[in-house]
Amino acid sequence: MKYGNKTNYWIVDGDHFDISRGSAKTTTINIEENRTLQFDPERSAFIIIDMQNYFCSPLLDRSDGALKLVPAIYSAVKSSRQLGMPIIWVNWGNRPDTANLPPSLLYSWKRNGRPGLGEPLPNDLGLVLVKDSWSAAIVKELEESYEESDYWVDKYRISGFPGTTLDQILRSNGINTLFFAGVNTDQCVMSTLQDAAFLGYDNILISDCTATTSPAHVLEGALYNMRSSAFTAVSDSLKEAALKHVSK
Repeated sequence: MKYGNKTNYWIVDGDHFDISRGSAKTTTINIEENRTLQFDPERSAFIIIDMQNYFCSPLLDRSDGALKLVPAIYSAVKSSRQLGMPIIWVNWGNRPDTANLPPSLLYSWKRNGRPGLGEPLPNDLGLVLVKDSWSAAIVKELEESYEESDYWVDKYRISGFPGTTLDQILRSNGINTLFFAGVNTDQCVMSTLQDAAFLGYDNILISDCTATTSPAHVLEGALYNMRSSAFTAVSDSLKEAALKHVSK
């Protein structure tokens, strides 16, 4: 069954989804429910969201859930590079004066009594999620995964799209398929993924590369809602595809 038009389409054959749009350079990975997904790596990107000190560092009493993702993200980044996919780091990076942030957002960060966006953190850890601050830097455990050729996108909302260059970077590189990793699954990851779906991108959530501090029932609801906007796979699926790709 074909879904779409002459140039922008999927082909679905039972449990196999071909979202390559007729490309001759495709790779196939295993996805949820024993299904398979065929895509074009040259028109795909791996996006890592908010793996920053503010959300992950024990210096701010964060749980170790985010840091436990590091091995899987490291593996997925390596596999994505082997497949020829660009890596895009999407992170909070606000202006010091927070002039571009609305009252609703500023309030939401203060309501639990914690320092708000742009305000000082305790123990001289700098300002909250201001561009080039300690809290906005990616965790040291992932520094080796970052390369200068990667794309870095500063974001100013829960989603990585409003007011940023993310959509421009993707479209100028001819990218239509996005793989997602990072934190928090039910907040910034889900918001960015759903905005991507609204903009017409195909999305794959790498489930062992995402985590959240929210209660289990909240995560369950978020994953349920994202099924209408994304496929789900694990980092080993990318690893297997990359090994086959390299051996060709």
